Amino acid sequence: MKTRILSAIVALPIVIFPLYLGGWLTSVLILVAISIGLWEFNRAFKMEEGFIYFLQLLLTLGLFILQYSRRLEYILISLVLMIILSFIYYIIRYPKVELQTVFIGLIGYFYISVMMSHIVLVRNMDQYGHILIWLILLISFGSDTFAYFTGVFLGKHKLAPKLSPNKTIEGAIGGILGSGILTTLYTFFLAYTETNIELHHFIGFALMGIVGSIFGQFGDMTASAMKRVTKIKDFGTLIPGHGGIVDRMDSIIFVAPFVYYASMLILSL
Repeated sequence: MKTRILSAIVALPIVIFPLYLGGWLTSVLILVAISIGLWEFNRAFKMEEGFIYFLQLLLTLGLFILQYSRRLEYILISLVLMIILSFIYYIIRYPKVELQTVFIGLIGYFYISVMMSHIVLVRNMDQYGHILIWLILLISFGSDTFAYFTGVFLGKHKLAPKLSPNKTIEGAIGGILGSGILTTLYTFFLAYTETNIELHHFIGFALMGIVGSIFGQFGDMTASAMKRVTKIKDFGTLIPGHGGIVDRMDSIIFVAPFVYYASMLILSL
């Protein structure tokens, strides 16, 4: 526990500062996180084709550059390119490269690069990016923290004993309620600091904490399932007490896209 807390204290300024300033600093931060996350993911599934990893990184960089135009179709374009180029490589290298390798590369690109790139999309949203970015952190880390302590003190009924034995139903409920409370308090804070937020925005942002926690917990369990399949304890060792980038961001991977698309819906009303 002490190691986890110390790691969090060291890591927080590294994360908070670029997210607060936005712009290229946020992009660089997330690009570095994605690069490490892809390497962790590929290693976990024993995907050792250097060209596939290079392709993942190249298209991720291209995706970030194109996303500054605020056009979502570029996400689909990047996915199509990843599929086409991966299979061209597979055909050229056949039979030395296995089809499973291509699938791992494609899933890794979507799961790590595309999903995590939504953090940058949220931060770059006109007028609201500087406030919405914190919803991702509040929902993800708030849900994780409340779920952990609720589970420790009140947990009795296992949530998914075969997948994640330490998780409890009580902990999951605590995470949902805790996340909802944090986002509600955050909306009250916005009421005194933001003048372009309307009532339905407040209600929407508060509800996002509840629904977002559910997404985040499924993200956490998705990573647990992959670790079970690959028979590893953690995806990496970069962050002492937490594991690797994927271990630390497993819930954010699901929460960031949810916050982005839910915010677009709420702000359009």
